[in-house]
Amino acid sequence: MATRQERMALLSRYQKLHTAHYQEKPSLNLNTEQWAADMLIESYGLPMCYDILHYYFEASQRPTWKYFANYADRVIEAKDRVERDKKERAELRKKAKAWVNE
Repeated sequence: MATRQERMALLSRYQKLHTAHYQEKPSLNLNTEQWAADMLIESYGLPMCYDILHYYFEASQRPTWKYFANYADRVIEAKDRVERDKKERAELRKKAKAWVNE
């Protein structure tokens, strides 16, 4: 079980990102949402949660805590797909450049 400090740190990070994105504070009940934060931290670890939370705010048009808490696995899969795609494109550009220079 994650500590209360870790749970509140994740929720606080969400609140900061939400406030920056929407220019208003989110309406979260911290006492109930800390259990969702606990499950996320137990599943992925706090540093990974921070990482996917930042990615979620970059990629989503309307980020919400409920979606993030319920579908963090989908966010991780999407992030992995994007990273794999970047690597594949870099390799293809490298091969195309070598082919053109021949």
